[in-house]
Formats: sequence, C-alpha cells, structure tokens
Amino acid sequence: MSVTPETNPAMASATGAESASLAGFASALCYEDLPKPVIDRTIDFFVDWASSALSGRGQRAISVLESFAATMGPADGRCEILTAQTMTSPLFAALVNAAASHISEQDDVHNGSVFHPAAVVFPAALATAQHLGASGRDFITASVAG
Repeated sequence: MSVTPETNPAMASATGAESASLAGFASALCYEDLPKPVIDRTIDFFVDWASSALSGRGQRAISVLESFAATMGPADGRCEILTAQTMTSPLFAALVNAAASHISEQDDVHNGSVFHPAAVVFPAALATAQHLGASGRDFITASVAG
C-alpha cells in the first residue's frame, strides 16, 4: 500500500517544512549536545552492527559484492570493506558493509517501524568518516543524526 494524502491525511497539509526542520536539526547536531547515555548506546549499536557485518563474511552474496567492488571500485580508496579487509571508495565500502551486516539477520530492528536502522546508518557514516578522515566524535554524531 502506498502512502498518499488519501491514506494519510496529515500529508495533505505537509509543506516540506517538517523535513527542513529535521534536516536543520541533524546538520546542527554537535557531539557536545549528545547525552552520555546516547553516546554509550550508539557505541553499543555500532559494535553490534560491526559484529553483524563480519558475520556476513564468506556468504555467497557478500563474496559476489566483494568481487564486484574489487572489479568496479578503486583499489586505493580510504574506506574499508570489513569482510574483505580491502580498501575502496565510500560507495563500494558502504554497499558491501551494509549488505554484509544484514544478510545474517542478526542486526538490530526497530519494532515500531520494522526497520533495521544500523544496516542503513552505520555503513554510510563509517564510509564517510573514513573517506574524510573524521574523528570518532564526528562519526558518533553523524550516526546519531542518521
């Protein structure tokens, strides 16, 4: 079922300001604004995500994606494909790491939305942080914003 103004009346009055407000909040977020329990929980979620990603090592679909990344991506990028321990671009690292973290079905789930946020957020945040040479604090902040 698609979400339309007919199926969700709140959409009829949406102006886009809601998305702009959320984007403004996320882009202005600073590490110093994060409560310690949020930082600690984000680190716990990251460790869980990384373990899930490593569990994908050797699975056929992940091996295929690793081969694709090796063929199509640069060999001298700054971003790590965790399962292959090779370096590539942010695009290919995020692609393979996201797939690897979700394939074993050990990753997190937000029950209210039936969504696996770590498989979406951490691969992109990690690849971006590695590519930019960002600090751990910047990585945590980006992950919370995601």
